[in-house]
Amino acid sequence: MHLKVALSLLVAVCVWRVDVCVCFPNGSVAISCGSMMPVHPPFTPSATVPPVTVSTSSATYRPGEVITVTVEVMKNSSTEFQGFLLQARSKKQQTVLWPLGKFTNIDSTQFTALDCKDMKNSSVSQASGVKKRKVQLTWEAPSNSNYGDIYFSATLIQDYTTFWVQLNSSSVRLNSTGSSAAGVFSCSALLFISLLSLSVYC
Repeated sequence: MHLKVALSLLVAVCVWRVDVCVCFPNGSVAISCGSMMPVHPPFTPSATVPPVTVSTSSATYRPGEVITVTVEVMKNSSTEFQGFLLQARSKKQQTVLWPLGKFTNIDSTQFTALDCKDMKNSSVSQASGVKKRKVQLTWEAPSNSNYGDIYFSATLIQDYTTFWVQLNSSSVRLNSTGSSAAGVFSCSALLFISLLSLSVYC
């Protein structure tokens, strides 16, 4: 009988303080890597327009290039957020590929690095529940160009009951002109050398 009472009391406490039982203020939210959905039952994502922008320092990227990603509350809003989850994704041939690349120079006092899909530092979340209006991180693109154009997706948590899921940046286009130009230069150089050799031979 005492065991049943204890279990009932535990359930009651979890229902009353559900934020303590299931939320992760330290950013250890690997359970949400795929859906990017916070575990905040019984609440669902807010239907209001998010007062937040997700932007990048460049509209294009090359394999291995590092760019800056900024998640920031709009200047005309007084909103602050306690938690977030950020990762790069690609939608190639109608299939969402995630996560892509890795975040670098992560300040562990502010951010928690996540190894989603066993990919080191492929996602980032908060290190504490301290309220903030802006986070800025550096991201390194994959070393190959198999993913095409990409975008950054973020989940923002204002508090336990109010949050927005998968807020996306504008597309960041794959820039392959660098490798193409190098290829053209190499071919031109080889052609010039070949012609020079023929001239000397004649």
